[in-house]
Amino acid sequence: MFPWLLDKALGHPNIMRRRQALVGQAAGDVLEIGFGSGATLPFYDPAKVTSLTVVEPSEGMNRRAAAHLASAPVPIKSVPGAGERLNFADARFDTVVCCLTLCSVQDVGQVLAEVKRVLKPGGAFLFMEHVLSDDPERQRWQQRLNPVQRVVGVGCNLNRASAEMVKAAGFRLDPMPVQEEERAFGALKTLTPLVMGCAINA
Repeated sequence: MFPWLLDKALGHPNIMRRRQALVGQAAGDVLEIGFGSGATLPFYDPAKVTSLTVVEPSEGMNRRAAAHLASAPVPIKSVPGAGERLNFADARFDTVVCCLTLCSVQDVGQVLAEVKRVLKPGGAFLFMEHVLSDDPERQRWQQRLNPVQRVVGVGCNLNRASAEMVKAAGFRLDPMPVQEEERAFGALKTLTPLVMGCAINA
């Protein structure tokens, strides 16, 4: 049931437009962490992408994604696993994509360390995440409601400063992501500002 509900919640047109803008930048050999049911798949450009490898730990999401793999616009391989432990060689990929995933991983620092390891020097880490607000009042509500969100959202957190974590992991943000004032999460819009960014593996 949760994979179906998540697809409905994240199928908002504003979110899908942002997915398209983000994923359209991917090039070369690409890895996507937290592939989910494959919502990003139509946005990969076959003129840019040589191959796509996707990682998703949820069996329910993998079952939903299976129906889309045959119609992928680029060569695709689905690999079971989680971002904290990527079973790939060092400097394997030109691009890593992470879309609304860092909010729910167990260890953000370990995921980002693995992203840096499997990315080629100068490779691009493309990410879109909902994050801790800059507004103190919204922050307070995010902190108050986070325990509830973790249960309802199966581990999703409202209060992670993901862009700051990416910087702290040693990436160069090019350009700096901007926290977006136009919200895209319906009833949770005041609690889920978004950031998008291209982080370079320096």
